[in-house]
Amino acid sequence: MFTKEVFVQKTRRWENNIYYKMAKSYSMLGKILYAEDDFLTREIVGEKLEEEGYAVVLAKDGKEAWNEFQQNVFDAVILDVDIPVYNGYEVASLIQSENLQIPLIFYSSLTDVEYIKKGFDNGAKVYIVKSGNMEELVVKLKSVLRDNSSRLCYLTEQLSFDTLTNKLFMKGREKVLSTLEGKILAVLCKNPNQLVKKDLLLEIGWNSTDVNWESQLIKTISKLRKLLEECEGINLRNDTRKGYWLLIDSTIKSKNC
Repeated sequence: MFTKEVFVQKTRRWENNIYYKMAKSYSMLGKILYAEDDFLTREIVGEKLEEEGYAVVLAKDGKEAWNEFQQNVFDAVILDVDIPVYNGYEVASLIQSENLQIPLIFYSSLTDVEYIKKGFDNGAKVYIVKSGNMEELVVKLKSVLRDNSSRLCYLTEQLSFDTLTNKLFMKGREKVLSTLEGKILAVLCKNPNQLVKKDLLLEIGWNSTDVNWESQLIKTISKLRKLLEECEGINLRNDTRKGYWLLIDSTIKSKNC
């Protein structure tokens, strides 16, 4: 019979395996926070996600989930709705107060439309009703991560940029950039700590390398620099003759696009 005690014994044997320890410390696919109060569900789902190649941090209640979120950088968060201390909706609201762009997935046994609607109202990308088969969760997780990574640049813990919508997310606030500002910042974000040549920026912004457009480029860079000054660990520096550098402090937690 599969009981909690049997599961714990199997888990401990597996966790003592050196290959498990190596896999736990590094993941190509991303780092996931999963909050669930039911022990067996939490462990089984966590193990499934690790088998798929993710690094997983587990939380047994909403307060623990929020604490883990503040101490780590995650690629996605999976929440049960009915969890102790802070419920899933409350955790989602707290997370969005700091990071509006991280994908949130609700994974719950609550099936009423009002619960599902409330999940989306609280920022969910996906609401999945629990079943015996976890494949839907795995497929939807891969999908939201793929969509997110193709458009988002995570510059520092406090700063990210959506290249599709031209939204700059700073300390839980968002600023919509102009199309021109978005084009220039997108190129700089894709090339952190590297010189981006002036002619390339002129071509992307104005479809011309004519020197007459240089004053407009300088104005655009000045606007972006002023915005970025609000965030620690990032600096937009110019090399007047050659181009511009988006310098990101490597000691600041970040995940570049």
